[in-house]
Amino acid sequence: MKKIKEESGQSTVEFALTLSLLIGFSLFFLQLSLIFSVGNYFHYATFMTARALLSAGPDKADQLERARVLGTEMVKQSVGVAGADRWPGIAKGIGGGQPTGMEIGEGRQFSGGDPAHSWEEGVRYNFRSPLFLGFLGGATTSGQGMELTSESWLGREPSYQECQEEMSSRAPGAIIDNGC
Repeated sequence: MKKIKEESGQSTVEFALTLSLLIGFSLFFLQLSLIFSVGNYFHYATFMTARALLSAGPDKADQLERARVLGTEMVKQSVGVAGADRWPGIAKGIGGGQPTGMEIGEGRQFSGGDPAHSWEEGVRYNFRSPLFLGFLGGATTSGQGMELTSESWLGREPSYQECQEEMSSRAPGAIIDNGC
């Protein structure tokens, strides 16, 4: 039987095409798992930042500053480099706030914009992750990628100053269950 020259190397070409497809799928799932892992960490970071915001302190400005410092330490490289993301190839903070992407304060979305009717306060962190091979140095533009949000909203404890103001405004002899 005579060997046909046009078919020589066909299995090598099929193997190369299949291998490239397999590697592409593997890298995609690796990146997706990295994005979800970092997203889970950011959820923990927003929860811890919300706890720092909501814990008692001398005044509301002190509570906000403690939350800002902790949030920066957790999602950025350091407090001194507040603009540098911790994992820039996997996720970058987007939007306003300090640090970039993080909003700390009142949950106005629950009260129609009126902070007097919102008892919930917390933290929201917006970030963008590249869709494919960005963590390996692939080209991504600022508009590409998945935009994700992590947020934690909790009931805020009054600061020591707010507690003092509330207790001094009450009539003498008023019953206060726990004295703030």
